[in-house]
Amino acid sequence: MDEHEEKIMSAHRNPAEIAVEFIEAFGRRDLTTMSDLVAPNIVFESPRGTIEGAPAVLEAIGQFAGAVVDVKILSVLGGAEEAMIMYDMVTGPFGTLRAADHLLVRDGRITTDRLVFDTHELRRAADSAS
Repeated sequence: MDEHEEKIMSAHRNPAEIAVEFIEAFGRRDLTTMSDLVAPNIVFESPRGTIEGAPAVLEAIGQFAGAVVDVKILSVLGGAEEAMIMYDMVTGPFGTLRAADHLLVRDGRITTDRLVFDTHELRRAADSAS
């Protein structure tokens, strides 16, 4: 399958399917698949701040993915152009973090990713390191 065919197939998947593929790729640290699923101008919002553009977003997500041991998807809801996915991120240094991503999808690619999770364990780790 060539790149054009892959884009057509991607555009026909619904946002919930794209959300699952994105989070599963995150759990595997598969930045290649993740990069195929995000728009070049993606905006990523998280408790740690806002990042714009695919290269910067993928770098930040890739750095955090290094701490992730497993991802367990709990629920996925989707509409015509958005999806909400809740999952547990099992990490080495922080334990299990429950997270929810709200994704906006256009033409089969994620344009906005709004991530919410409890930052208590991250703050505790940062406090003990200082």
